[in-house]
Amino acid sequence: MTDSSSEDMQFNYIEHLQLEKLLTAQKFVSPHPEESVFVIMHQSYELWFLQVIHDLERIITMLESDDIGQATWLLQRLGRIFQTLDTQLGILEMMSAADFQEFRPYLKQSSGLQSRQFRKIEVMGGLCETEGVAYEKRVRAQWPGLVEEVPTTLHAAFVKLVERQPLSLVEIYQQRWKQFDLFALSEACLELDRQMLTWRSDHVRMVERMIGDRAIGTGGTEGSRYLTSTTRYRFFPELWEVRNALTEASGGRTSS
Repeated sequence: MTDSSSEDMQFNYIEHLQLEKLLTAQKFVSPHPEESVFVIMHQSYELWFLQVIHDLERIITMLESDDIGQATWLLQRLGRIFQTLDTQLGILEMMSAADFQEFRPYLKQSSGLQSRQFRKIEVMGGLCETEGVAYEKRVRAQWPGLVEEVPTTLHAAFVKLVERQPLSLVEIYQQRWKQFDLFALSEACLELDRQMLTWRSDHVRMVERMIGDRAIGTGGTEGSRYLTSTTRYRFFPELWEVRNALTEASGGRTSS
């Protein structure tokens, strides 16, 4: 018979974090010493993506049940995760462009475009809704079954929650201190969008720094030009548009 207290003592940091697997999961394809930081950084990205997906699933459920407080808190954390991912780009920029070009040919067709987790984050956020049919077709072609894995998106859950309120988004902002929970939730959604946009933009600059602005990516895209096209992506276009509505409501002018 096993003593349960003895089992508890045997459970430790190394086992809990599965460090034997984690610290031996780096498979280098070149002899270049700088490949290590490239691999480890991208692996850390995938671990953070795993957490983002985990939190998005929780947030969507919370929004569907009007649990505004917890959803807001977790959305704020997601914003900080993408802020962290943006900061990590500075680590990769400490690799010289010449070093990267010396081991880049070993990567062959390997590309960040092959990250299924990141594509799922985009779908969970709601890009199939906000970016339209063309985006959804690309996802369905590249990742069959992925769209079906997401019955309700973050964008849809937020919009439906607002529709259940007696006020419009503009009115929520105008009455922000009386409707603080809804206002704070809206700002957390917008901040997640902003942090992702900042990360996407800085990613473009990092790529241009490493391979130039005309290089074709290892995944076959137009490199930085393709990445630049993604900097328009937004999960919450309504929250960006409400700024125009507030400007107009206060007597300001907006362009058509």
